[in-house]
Amino acid sequence: MRWLGCVALGVVLWCVTPADALADKRVALVIGNGVYTKAPRLPNPPRDAHDVAAALKRIDFDVIRGTDLDRAGMQDAIVRFARAAQSADVGLFYYSGHAMQFKGVNYLMPIDAKLDDEADLYRFTKVDDVLGYLQQAKALKILVLDSCRNNPLAEALKRSIGLTRAASLPRGLARIEAPIGTIISYATQAGQTAVDGKGRNSPYTTAFLKHIEESREIGDIFRDVSADVYRATGQTQLPELSLSIVDKFYLKGPVSVTANLPPQPTPVDRSVVAPPLPPARPPRAPPRAQEVGPAAGPATAPSQPTPVDRSMVAPPLPPARPPRAQEAAPATVMKSAQLVSPCGGSRQTSRGWTRRNRGTPCSHRQRLCNSC
Repeated sequence: MRWLGCVALGVVLWCVTPADALADKRVALVIGNGVYTKAPRLPNPPRDAHDVAAALKRIDFDVIRGTDLDRAGMQDAIVRFARAAQSADVGLFYYSGHAMQFKGVNYLMPIDAKLDDEADLYRFTKVDDVLGYLQQAKALKILVLDSCRNNPLAEALKRSIGLTRAASLPRGLARIEAPIGTIISYATQAGQTAVDGKGRNSPYTTAFLKHIEESREIGDIFRDVSADVYRATGQTQLPELSLSIVDKFYLKGPVSVTANLPPQPTPVDRSVVAPPLPPARPPRAPPRAQEVGPAAGPATAPSQPTPVDRSMVAPPLPPARPPRAQEAAPATVMKSAQLVSPCGGSRQTSRGWTRRNRGTPCSHRQRLCNSC
């Protein structure tokens, strides 16, 4: 019976295990490009990528990190991430470096990119492609772009494509609507540029590192990141956040445990419950007849009947009249019907007519003898 108890205990523990405590798979791709060969260098992105990767590992992410990647290096890292996301529950992509938009499409720049004309955009990485690979994660997808810095290559592209088409190349990045179950966070609003910062990390990455390991819901974390960046930049840079999630997700912290237990009865407030009724009294026994005999104490006079007011009592009904006897027939009728024997007899019996003197039966059994 001991093995049966162990099995039952295992089933109970499995039922009360929270969803976040299960072995969910989390993968992340973190890229920081700063050493550009044909564009101004950015000092912070490599450090941003290093610090973000370390923070994500502490909250159980399998991290693919790339620093100062050229075109081939970025393609290889994205392919590895796409394969890992196929079996992941949570997927996260973090990019720090140069980026730009053209005709409403956002592009990420490898360090060896050049932009002499529109055809060079094929050397860049489309954000839409990365977002498509990210959608393979089953539960939560997070896309973070700390990459809206001023890009001088965009100005060169404007000159090459002419003034008439330069309107299709606005500043910053284009806004992307988050698919279901996805969080998209930009370092600044769409069409705006972000500062690189003077410290070890950019203002956005500094706020991200401050909050990402907190034991709070993921939506609240990104809202606090946006608020910190806005205050740190003197209200000049406001990150844009696009949330499209239904459930609450926690990358770290307390999780509510739901057990399949039977419902518990609702406690009753004794102060509002009426007191119980007293038990019913048993019926009183009839008084016992007074026993005849010497009393132990002084005799008690029997109670006198209450006098009756005769004027209030109805007189008694007269006695019922007995049923009237059947009236005898008139004497004349009785006389005419007198039974007379023609043989001189004077009475009738059940055996016929008998003579008064002899007592022998008469041969005539009729009321009137017609033959005599």
